[in-house]
Amino acid sequence: MDETGITTVQKPDRVVARKGFKQIGQVTSAERGTLVTLAISVSATGNSTPPFFVFPRVHFKDHFLNGAPTGSTGCANISGWMKEEHFLEFAEHFVRNVKCTRERPVLLLLDNHDSHLSIEALNFLKNNGVCVLSFPPHCSHKLQPLDRSVYGPFKKYVNTACDAWMRNHPGSTMTIYDIPGIVNTALPLAVTQNNIVSGFKVSGIFPFNRLIFSERIYSQYCNRPTIPKCTNS
Repeated sequence: MDETGITTVQKPDRVVARKGFKQIGQVTSAERGTLVTLAISVSATGNSTPPFFVFPRVHFKDHFLNGAPTGSTGCANISGWMKEEHFLEFAEHFVRNVKCTRERPVLLLLDNHDSHLSIEALNFLKNNGVCVLSFPPHCSHKLQPLDRSVYGPFKKYVNTACDAWMRNHPGSTMTIYDIPGIVNTALPLAVTQNNIVSGFKVSGIFPFNRLIFSERIYSQYCNRPTIPKCTNS
């Protein structure tokens, strides 16, 4: 499981033009971007859960999900980021889609973030057959399958979908209510079985590979205090 942020102001894709033409541009929103958080879960077999959205609003309304992928759900807070109380809602969404039980337990891997430390959510997951294991700090770039092979392509497809939206709605400003439709276009192109399976492979989770961290990436220096050796006087 992992989250990623999507804003209403996209990063334009690269434009291919004839040599010598320097004033090449694309249509983008002139407004400051507003963040919507998206969270999904994937399995080593290549399956995925429907998205869980966090909208930057005080109260969540069902119409926020108009155009979203089938099975999507969400919540709201003023920042648009997931917080502890929303992780419980995500946990309920996860259990509902994975259909895990104490007799059919699953392992949930996630980042060691404060928002994932809700005691209520962790107890709920435990009672429903979910064993939660967090990645060590500063290791997500190597161990998180979604970061390794899914969210990179997803962001590119989001940018492409946003470009198409701006061309089809000249003079309009993209809002957070357009994001679910953008996700509905981009997500199936990125959350493919091949991409998901590749993410688990390169992260060394499945098939298991304990050698994904090479010796050269370890620091040669350590700030831990050393204990002086005792000498006989």
